[in-house]
Amino acid sequence: MDDAIDTGPGQAVHANVAYGAPAMLILADQADKAATMENAARALGLAITGVLGVDDGIARIAAGTKVDAVVMALAEEGSCADRGIEMLAAAARRGAFRSAMMVPHRLLDLAAARADHDDIMLLCEPGATELVTAFALLVAPPAARVQDSGSPLLYPQLQELSEQMSQIARALASMSNGQGAPQIFHPPVRRLDVGVAPARSGGGDVDSAHVRAIIRGRRLRDSYFPADLFADPAWDMLLDLVAARLEGRDVAVSSLCIAAAVPPTTALRWIKSLTEAGVFIRVADPHDGRRVFITLSDATADAMLNYLAAAQRMASPVA
Repeated sequence: MDDAIDTGPGQAVHANVAYGAPAMLILADQADKAATMENAARALGLAITGVLGVDDGIARIAAGTKVDAVVMALAEEGSCADRGIEMLAAAARRGAFRSAMMVPHRLLDLAAARADHDDIMLLCEPGATELVTAFALLVAPPAARVQDSGSPLLYPQLQELSEQMSQIARALASMSNGQGAPQIFHPPVRRLDVGVAPARSGGGDVDSAHVRAIIRGRRLRDSYFPADLFADPAWDMLLDLVAARLEGRDVAVSSLCIAAAVPPTTALRWIKSLTEAGVFIRVADPHDGRRVFITLSDATADAMLNYLAAAQRMASPVA
């Protein structure tokens, strides 16, 4: 997939592109993934400056092409993927542009280990509405950086944000074919202070079998009710990580996404947010630099174990 799908710089201007729309460069190692991303960008009215293969895109960026965002889809592992990931990471480090990387589940650990930067959004097999939402967030203007919240400089930004949200809603409606957009779960955006209850006393200690039984009970509900009715990715991941801690087992990002029981892109947002909040900790795999593990902070682990032990002593079910 090379120049055959290259629209050329500034050539991909469509009727629904607003004047001054953010410019996006699309890179992919497979044509169908490129088309999926192009459709999402068009739905938002973005200016597509090119649709290229990964190596051609790297060359375009190196030549000095100016864009607001770069989105890249990788389907295969290899030297091409390595070059693409390193290009996005280098751009993020120097603040050149924001980017998003779309990968299948089998490449999730590789991408999570090598693209750990606030300006790189990681997407795993996103649906159409997830992709539109992600692209909208990617090109959204930064939060107002004014000291006085009453400053008139803030109002144009609020108006622009309101207009963008309306555009996103229209784009999601057009892509959902009348079926309605799926529920989107929003992670916390602040640092969390995990309170640690008094140390456990009396009753039996919590073991991994007890925690795994709780997790099985939560999944059993999905057999009788729609899965998203009870979706709670933070709690599901906390349970999985405390069970793994009791078992002395490492948990990779890809495994934790499965445990979250929500779409993987949603799980990734939660993992990133809870890591920033100090609830989770990233730990490099000492044997494989292309993978990271996620673990609980000590304070979070203590809080979870104390809570589960207290509930066990009360014979209170945990769900």
